Parts: sequence; C-alpha cells; structure tokens
Amino acid sequence: MKYFIILFLSLSLLTSCNDGDLITETFNFETNTNVIKCDASNIFYKINAAEALILNTPEENFPNVETVVNTPRVVSIGNTTTIFYRKYSQTVAANSICSSPAPATPVVLEEWNITGGTMQIITTKLFDTNGTTVVAFNHNIVLKNVTFVTTGKQVVYDTYAFGNYRTNVVKLPFEFSLSQTIKCTNNNLIFRYNANEVLLLDLDQTIFPNAITVVGSPRTQLINATNKVVYRTYNGSLNGNFFCSSIPPTSPLLVDEWIGQDGVASVSGIIKVDTEALTNPTAYKHTITLFKVTFKKGFQTYTPLLDNYVFGTYITTP
Repeated sequence: MKYFIILFLSLSLLTSCNDGDLITETFNFETNTNVIKCDASNIFYKINAAEALILNTPEENFPNVETVVNTPRVVSIGNTTTIFYRKYSQTVAANSICSSPAPATPVVLEEWNITGGTMQIITTKLFDTNGTTVVAFNHNIVLKNVTFVTTGKQVVYDTYAFGNYRTNVVKLPFEFSLSQTIKCTNNNLIFRYNANEVLLLDLDQTIFPNAITVVGSPRTQLINATNKVVYRTYNGSLNGNFFCSSIPPTSPLLVDEWIGQDGVASVSGIIKVDTEALTNPTAYKHTITLFKVTFKKGFQTYTPLLDNYVFGTYITTP
C-alpha cells in the first residue's frame, strides 16, 4: 500500500502543470528585458541567441500616458493581440522577424503559441538628468494566466514577465516665430509656415467679425469637424502659394500630419480670438491663441509646452 501511494504521488508531480518558474532551456529571456519594435509593423520582440519571443499587437496599446498606480492597462490575448515563442536553427536577427517574407535562414525549429489570459501594461515616465523633464515612457509588459502551447506540450504561467518597451516623447519643431500669418483668398485656410513645416487653421469665419472684444474675454470656438487645426511637415521647402492653389502642387511631398484633437468646453482644444481696432487704415487685428491643444498622429500625441500657444495675428477690413 505504501508503495502504491509513493508511486501515485510521483506520477502526479510528473503530470502537473508548470508552477510558473521559467523553463530556462526553452524560454530563456531573463537577461534580456528590452522589447524592440519592427519599424514597418506592429511586431514587438525579444531575442536571445537562437530564440525569439514575439508579440503582435496594435501600437495604440502603448500611449505616452502614465497608468494609474495599481491599475495596469489590460489587453486580452487573442484576435488583435497574439504572442508566440520560436526557436531557430541558428542565431536570429531582427530581419528574420520583421521582414516579410522572412529570409530562408535561419529555419524555425520549434514554435509555441501563447493562448488565453491577458497582457498587462504599466506605463511610467522617464525623466532627463534634471529630474523634471519627461523624455520617454517605459511600458512594463506582464502576461497573466497564459498557456504556452505546442504539439503535445503545454506550460501554464500565472505571471510571465515579457519585458519593457520604451517610447520617446514626441518633439515637433513648431517654430513659427519669424513667419507671417497668411490667409488664402479662395478658402478659409489661415496658416503660418517655416521652411518645410506648416500650422494650418481651417475655421468658421464668424469668429472674425469686425468688432473689438473686451479685454480678457476672447471669442472662442472648439476644435471640431468645422474648426480644424493641423500641423504638417514636408520633404522640401514650402511657399505662400502652396496651400492656396486651386490645384494642389505635386511637390514637396507630405511627410507627417498631426491632427488637432476635438476640444472640450472650458477644458482643452479651444481656439481663442482677441480683436482690437486699428486706425490708418481702419482695420481689425485678431490675435489667435490655441488653448491646450493636443495634436495626434496614429497613437502618438504632442502638446505645445505653453497652454496658451499664440498662433499669430490676422487682419480684416470693414
């Protein structure tokens, strides 16, 4: 009877699920915590010699926004988020993971898919040496309640530390201090440009009546589908006629476009206009200010350092 009990306990230990410890000969990534992203896709990966741990997930899951303490960003694994482990015939490089189609060598010898569970992301700020300037964000990725599966085998983890992915803070030139404000005569565009960058406003013109405003009480409109604010960069120098032409020029080519996000009353995304009267000749000067405007491209965001960003002045005549 004693022999039977010992044999039963031994078999139970052999057939139980993994307790969460890393199987170092299979998933050996403890010394490499840095996660890298492919340039042209939503593939994130870690490499250890001939092994790779690969994550395919939308980049929007890593915004430059801190998560609340003890409240990670949670992403379900499956559908748009998939994870798998590969073992190759020899040392693997980025092009084997990021290129499509993949090179003929090295050859994939073994592949495990990760099923079920969630990916939890804790995002924190990274500061410059001065301790106050945010230069990047760290996204710590942890897998919870996941199963590594391959033919005839599976390993279950309550918690698996995937690694850390870093996103840098976006810095746009946004330098228009020496440029003049231009208004197209054939559309509602008002813009300022400098070399290859431009800040465009497409606004409801009722915000520019020939009437002065009380000091401290500007006219306001929210950024929305009618009132648009866009920042662009091009691959060559611009000129004043580029945006006013009835037929858009073919060059220079657009490189980046950042869209001003819809405003919230009394909070953000507000266009302010202060109007004063001019004499000799009679005219009205409208000073345009953008209040707490956030620009977005894909998942990335950019906000000018000043809450009240003075766009410039626009002159109208009676």
